[in-house]
Amino acid sequence: MAIRPLVPDDVDAVADANFAAFHDVALRHGLAPVLTAVRESRVYVRRLLEADPVGGFVAEDAGRIAGHVWVHVRGPIATVGPIAVEPAAQRRGLGRALLAQAIAAAGPRAMQVRLVHESFNLGALRLYLAAGFRIVAPILELELAAETVVAAPRSPARTTIAPAAADDVQRIAARDARAFGTRRQPDVERRLREGLAVVAERGDKLAGYALAAHGALGSAAAEDPELTVAMLGALASEQRLRGGILRTMVVASDRALVDGLLTLGFRPFRACHYMVRGGGTAPPPGYVLMTGDFC
Repeated sequence: MAIRPLVPDDVDAVADANFAAFHDVALRHGLAPVLTAVRESRVYVRRLLEADPVGGFVAEDAGRIAGHVWVHVRGPIATVGPIAVEPAAQRRGLGRALLAQAIAAAGPRAMQVRLVHESFNLGALRLYLAAGFRIVAPILELELAAETVVAAPRSPARTTIAPAAADDVQRIAARDARAFGTRRQPDVERRLREGLAVVAERGDKLAGYALAAHGALGSAAAEDPELTVAMLGALASEQRLRGGILRTMVVASDRALVDGLLTLGFRPFRACHYMVRGGGTAPPPGYVLMTGDFC
């Protein structure tokens, strides 16, 4: 077995291993897979490569790619995901070695390493706990069916919700940093470039923001859950985003946020764990994760 940096020529092989791993574990537990086709996995891996061109690593077994991991370093915070080993190569230490590589690649300046773990996957949970991660919050991923009609919600009193403009990037990145824990402006810019975003203003103050791209809502944050739900509803009502299922991830114990999303028509898709290695606690109330990999 050898672990090396991922290069662009690896994309198809990595996507095949990624699809096989996540599709297999979901079906073995009687759950709906997140990825339903290899082509979806290839599109996703290409997006990961664009976002973090030096963040991917592959595990080669007998000369072929059998697994991979990505680490996304954002100053003092690093997030890990996805990490996958194809079914035929599991239980041979590849996952442990890939996770160790990701932690090492995060570097000594990363005071906290995060990941989102599918709660049904006990094998992965044992791996993460053994590596020093701890569960700090339950996460609920919800989905909105393509045929569900969402009416644009009314803005809360004294609040205006409007499409984000190009000159909102700095303000959104600063507000996102308050919720995420550090500034990640390139991720915000990429989300704005590839999807849609709204901002909420009270007077001349930014009261919240919500981003959406590639079938996912998030990140989002606001001064109160009612406003977060209103912004997510504004995005979910946009026909440009309704080509398929929309998914979003929130802290499961944030009942105001969860109940608001259920009222919009979202339904539970899967339960996860928000896990942390190093300092730090759960995400703040009213926060919507960017994705399970970028947290």
